[in-house]
Amino acid sequence: MSDDSSSTSCFAKLNDSNYTAWSMRMEAELIRKELWTDVIEVMIDQVDDKGKLRKQEDIEADTTNRLNARLTTKMAQARAEMILRVEPGQLSHMRSKDPLVVWEDLKAVHCACGFAAFLSLKRKFLTMKKEKGQKMSAWIGEVKSQVFEMEEAGLIVPDLDIILALTMGLPSSYDSLIINFNNTPSSDLTLDHVTTQLLAEETRQLTRTIPTPQTTITTNAKDLLHNVALSVNKTSLPVEQITCWFCDEKGHYKENCEKRKAWLESKKGNAMMVIGNSMMVEDVDYVY
Repeated sequence: MSDDSSSTSCFAKLNDSNYTAWSMRMEAELIRKELWTDVIEVMIDQVDDKGKLRKQEDIEADTTNRLNARLTTKMAQARAEMILRVEPGQLSHMRSKDPLVVWEDLKAVHCACGFAAFLSLKRKFLTMKKEKGQKMSAWIGEVKSQVFEMEEAGLIVPDLDIILALTMGLPSSYDSLIINFNNTPSSDLTLDHVTTQLLAEETRQLTRTIPTPQTTITTNAKDLLHNVALSVNKTSLPVEQITCWFCDEKGHYKENCEKRKAWLESKKGNAMMVIGNSMMVEDVDYVY
C-alpha cells in the first residue's frame, strides 16, 4: 500500500488568526481528495435546459435532494480532514456531523463582519511597516496578504489603496522614489509599475552598499612578494648555485654584487656633475 502521508499537503492548522489562508488551502486539499464537490459545495443549476430561469421552489427542492443524496462515508471523511487540520481551540465549532455545517460555522466565527471589524482591518492595512532587513518581495507579499484578508471579509480594496499602503510603510531611504511617484501621471501610476520600481530600487540600494573587491597589487605588496621570494631562495639553495640578478654571475646575491656597487657609485658621480653644471650654466646644449 502507498503511504497516504506522502499525499497529504502540509500547512498550518487553523487558529484564531489564519482562517483566510487556512480556508483556501483546506478547500484545495478537499478538492484534491474529491471530498469537496457534492459534499461541502453542492452546485444547483439556476436555469433549465432551455435557458430559462428556474423557479425558486424548484431550486430549493433540488438542493435538498442533492444534500440528502450525499454519501455518508465521504461526509465523514471530509469532516475528519478538517478536524485534523485545526488547533484544539477550534474543535468547539465542529460538533456537527455534516461537513457543510462545520464549514459554514467556521466561516461565521472567523470572518469579520460589521463596521467596527472593517475599520480595524483598514487601520491595520494603512499602518503596516516594512521591517528592517525585510526583502521588498516579502514586504509586497505581506501587503497583498492583508488585501486578500480584507477582500475575503467583504471589503473592496482599490489599487490606489494598495499603492498607498506599500509606500507609507517604507523607510526613509525610499523617499526619493516616492517623490518620483508624485511626479508620475496618474494614468501610469499602476500597481504593477509601483511594485516593479520598488524592486528595482531595492536592487540599486543593495548594489550601492556592496564594496568593490580590491584586486590591484600595490608597490608595497610587490616588494613584499619579492622579499618572500628572496628569502625562499636564500634558505633553499647553496650560495654557489645562486645567480646574481644584476650581472648574471653565480656565487653571490644582487645586494653583494661588486659590479652593481660600482654602477651605483658611477650614477652618484654623474648626478653630482649634472647638479654642479646646472648651477653654473643655463640653456646649454650638451653634446654626447
